[in-house]
Amino acid sequence: MLYFLFLYQMESGELLYEKEFQPNIDSQMDLFGSFFSALKIFISKVAEDTREELKTIGLGKLIASVIRIIEVNIDMVIIAEKGDKKEIQKLSSDFKELVLKYKDLFSVDFIKTEKFESFDKEINTIALTHRKVLDTKALEEKQKDFLKSVWEQRGKFSEKIRLQRKELENDRINLVNKIQNEKNVISKLSLCKQVLELSDKLEDEQVFIVYQNMAKKLVNEIKDQKLRLNFYLRRIQDALKISLNKLGEGDLLTGDYKEIYTNLYSFSSKLKGFAPEGVYKKYYDLSNKLVYIKGVSSQEFSKVINEISIMDENIESYLR
Repeated sequence: MLYFLFLYQMESGELLYEKEFQPNIDSQMDLFGSFFSALKIFISKVAEDTREELKTIGLGKLIASVIRIIEVNIDMVIIAEKGDKKEIQKLSSDFKELVLKYKDLFSVDFIKTEKFESFDKEINTIALTHRKVLDTKALEEKQKDFLKSVWEQRGKFSEKIRLQRKELENDRINLVNKIQNEKNVISKLSLCKQVLELSDKLEDEQVFIVYQNMAKKLVNEIKDQKLRLNFYLRRIQDALKISLNKLGEGDLLTGDYKEIYTNLYSFSSKLKGFAPEGVYKKYYDLSNKLVYIKGVSSQEFSKVINEISIMDENIESYLR
């Protein structure tokens, strides 16, 4: 199976381009972030140490093929399974030919231009012509062995990490304790990612996979909550338009805001545990002001309606 393609600038080791070829990888990048980071750091070191035009490094059941493309000053690295070595050799030739075709792209700053998009599409086209090296479940099923093999190979680069082991373990314990006490789901996910980073440095696949699973649940929880928030946000805006249309030129205090209240209250409730407390409280208080309007001036109530009317359509803005 084909997993990754990396292009590095030969002298500096700067990562110019990366591509994941398994369909399930992109959807889980935020879960596997530290894993991919570890892999990229390891591969950049391998490429840096390579002097031959072609070098293959074993990674357990996987291989890293490093192809030096001298004409464009690039090291191309392909991660795949050993069993597909012959197919990957054919694939690497096609990839190399494409890199040379787009050599002007690598002679300037590597930015996302239309030419870059064309390059990326052609990479996809080449990969699809070698369908037998694509498998939607391959990475997830083999990840534990993948982690072990990468860490084993990376050992020669991690002497400094071994010397810092106790300090890293203490940092991880502190993070785990924070996770247990953290009420905000998004903050908890951020802490999980930090545990993953430390577990990668400590080469501890058991803790890594435990917290990766936790992160996956949190990501799904956040995704579901965003859908609910979007739903109530649309209902709020629709209800506001209806209420204001019915009111016409009348006094705002005489309007009917029950539908807005119901949806705004639900919206604020969904923010609890996901948004900063001040954000949750702001919309909770606004919902209450729609009901408890006795003694409120028209000017003050106008501000409430205005706050609701300018609510950001971007759900992310409520979760920061």
